[in-house]
Amino acid sequence: MDDADVDDILANAEKKKKKKRINSDRKGKRVERELAKVLNKRFEKILSEHTDWGRFSRTVGSGNRWGQNVQLGKKAKEFYSGDMVCPENFKFTIESKGGYEEIDLCSALDGGNAELNAFLEKATEDAKRCDKKPMLIWKKDRKPRLVFVKAKELSVRKIGKKSEYSVHYRDWIGVPYSFIFSLDDSFFFEEG
Repeated sequence: MDDADVDDILANAEKKKKKKRINSDRKGKRVERELAKVLNKRFEKILSEHTDWGRFSRTVGSGNRWGQNVQLGKKAKEFYSGDMVCPENFKFTIESKGGYEEIDLCSALDGGNAELNAFLEKATEDAKRCDKKPMLIWKKDRKPRLVFVKAKELSVRKIGKKSEYSVHYRDWIGVPYSFIFSLDDSFFFEEG
């Protein structure tokens, strides 16, 4: 038995317990860059017809701007509110979230969820700042994107159809990204 190779199971258990730490700032930026690509592809036709409107990109420093004493003009506020720089005439500001695996929609529907409330409040503040409509686009790991907009924006009377799957949360509606971005461009852009 002198030649037996014995593993220290306690040492191995400690190694397994330690999870790799996720850099949430880097992850958030990656999710925003991916979203910009997806949105530019979705709106490729209208943006190619209106090259002067610009394109989608992530807003540099979006999470820290409004805590500072920043005095921006109306146009600058439109571009720098939210997590995404949106083309001119886009009706929404976009708050982008990636991850947040601990938010469980089941528990959110049983008394609310403080973190989800904070996301929606941030989206609302950004939209008010530049007189646009709020939109939250949330991508959990290995799950399809969800989009939250104010419920009144997705009334059947207004858009002519209804998502097969949706979550009503306070005065918001959460729908699959695939549903909301199947809507006509006029839902997203002002004429001009």
